Amino acid sequence: MNFSSSSSYENSNTNIQRQLNMHFSKDEHLKITKKNIIQICFPDILAKLCFTMHNNDIVIDYRYFKFLSSPENFEAIVQYIIFTIHNVLKSQESFVFHVNMSSITLLHIEKYYGFIKQLSEILKTTFPDKLNTCHIYNAPFIFSKLFSVISMFIDKKTQQKIQLIKDDY
Repeated sequence: MNFSSSSSYENSNTNIQRQLNMHFSKDEHLKITKKNIIQICFPDILAKLCFTMHNNDIVIDYRYFKFLSSPENFEAIVQYIIFTIHNVLKSQESFVFHVNMSSITLLHIEKYYGFIKQLSEILKTTFPDKLNTCHIYNAPFIFSKLFSVISMFIDKKTQQKIQLIKDDY
């Protein structure tokens, strides 16, 4: 074995490790990459977050909200949901929400409470008496308990339209 080539390999390896350590310690490129990916994929993610099925059924899938869940995106999300509802109401008298709450946690509910409240208010004032029913799927146990408390602040007519769907189907 040539000793000088072994030493050369170790120096090269050490140099690579130093470069990689420097590369891994910088987060700026990740932030830029994440922002670019979200900008490129934003319409596709919105289309999975909120879409129509059949005539007046609108699906909202929380699992995709997590990808877009930053304050700078909230207005665009609200506008997209409103746009989707308007499209349904062009041919229908009312709409039905199907909301997948899979993977939501108490921390998420607390974190996005302001957004949820704002969206609820906008929908209530923009589309009064247009919600037929709201079916909530895959709600974690904690959501069921929170809902019983929150429902005290929802008018009786709207409360009757909200149904928690158990997964016994």
